[in-house]
Amino acid sequence: MSLQNYNFDQSFQDAVLACLIRYPEEFYAFGELIKPAYFTGPAAMEIVDHLQEYRNRYGKYPGFTMLGNYAYHAKERVNVDQAKDISDYVEKLSSVDTSEKEGIHARSIKFIKERAIYDGIRKIHAAQTEGKADEIDAVKIMQDAMAVGTNIDNHGLSLYHDYREIIEMVNSKTYGVNTGYAEFDKLWKTGWAAGWLIVLLAPPKRYKSTLALNLSIGIASHQDADVLYYACEMSEEETACRAYRNIAGWTQEQLLEEGVGGKLVVNEKLKKQLWGNVWVKSYPSKSTSISEIKAHARHVIGTYNLHPKAIVIDYAETVRPEKTAPNTPDWRQQADIYTQARAMGAEFGCCVIMPDRCNREAVDRPVPSMKSFQGAFEKAGIVDVAIGICATTEEHLRNQVRYFVFLNRHGEAHKHYEGTVDPERMKMTVDREIEYMPDDNSEI
Repeated sequence: MSLQNYNFDQSFQDAVLACLIRYPEEFYAFGELIKPAYFTGPAAMEIVDHLQEYRNRYGKYPGFTMLGNYAYHAKERVNVDQAKDISDYVEKLSSVDTSEKEGIHARSIKFIKERAIYDGIRKIHAAQTEGKADEIDAVKIMQDAMAVGTNIDNHGLSLYHDYREIIEMVNSKTYGVNTGYAEFDKLWKTGWAAGWLIVLLAPPKRYKSTLALNLSIGIASHQDADVLYYACEMSEEETACRAYRNIAGWTQEQLLEEGVGGKLVVNEKLKKQLWGNVWVKSYPSKSTSISEIKAHARHVIGTYNLHPKAIVIDYAETVRPEKTAPNTPDWRQQADIYTQARAMGAEFGCCVIMPDRCNREAVDRPVPSMKSFQGAFEKAGIVDVAIGICATTEEHLRNQVRYFVFLNRHGEAHKHYEGTVDPERMKMTVDREIEYMPDDNSEI
């Protein structure tokens, strides 16, 4: 059959499997992605299963003769007739014309992506038919299916051959995103990079959301970078009005009283200050998961041609965990939210900023530590940067604040800064670095 007549049917399925067996080095990427459920017919599904089993055991794919024998002897103990069918299918594959392997290779990943989506639809339909729709996460199933093969063209980097490109890459001003705070940008000279998870840790009502909003405005104000801001506790319009108060330097009363003239002022300030866009979307607390946030992000990025360098999820405890196996402990679900958020940043090529609430033991301490994460100590091993927003009762009453970088995967940790808060105008400053003097009771 001519390649132009293939429509990812049985003929193409047979051809691509024959190519994998005959040319395993060239079809390596295809082999890494295949699953039995992506193929039609019990014989094909069995063969895919045996191909993977053989590769895992011996470190390479078998040829046709070895595969036929391996699959036959594995199945004959269960059902001799099915073993014969599998052996016949391998013999059929061995006679498939693979002379158009280049064209088959070019379409193999698209074939797998399409079959993965069909498999996802089958799983969702089966769950609905069996009355088990509440036991699955349909959004995540489809997202995982659509992500199959996404990074297949990235073969990695060679330390020896790619050293120039690697050094230029990490030293580039566009490698990461600047925070808009001079002191932070001195610490992270190339910015917060794609795939980093930055957690802002503080007790309740201690300016986690305010700092997240300031960082969003700072990022969009200092470079041509968009920010997606997911408010999971506050409405979109309230979040946006907080940003307007910051940008205009107004209190809530001024924003309400200025009327039409105020709108003109806000418009002028926005045009002068923002290079990028800050896109705000809200969800009620515990009503959305990372998968649903990811689906929305993918939609608005494609619809409005956004180029996000940061995604803010405000805040971690208000995110609903993905559906997991029954009796999954809460600490595991909480840690999984961090893992999923970090993976989302890597997928979209941006950092993820996610405020979170510290545990009760850390509330009265001068600074937090890796033991201070609410819900799971394991969170400390997932984050790239953790910044504690610190203030004693006296400091809080004087609108003073300290920032303590207690985890930093990409640079120096235990950096301590002081600044101020203007809660009426939603502004926070990071003024200067101050000395950190640890003692027996300073961290928990």
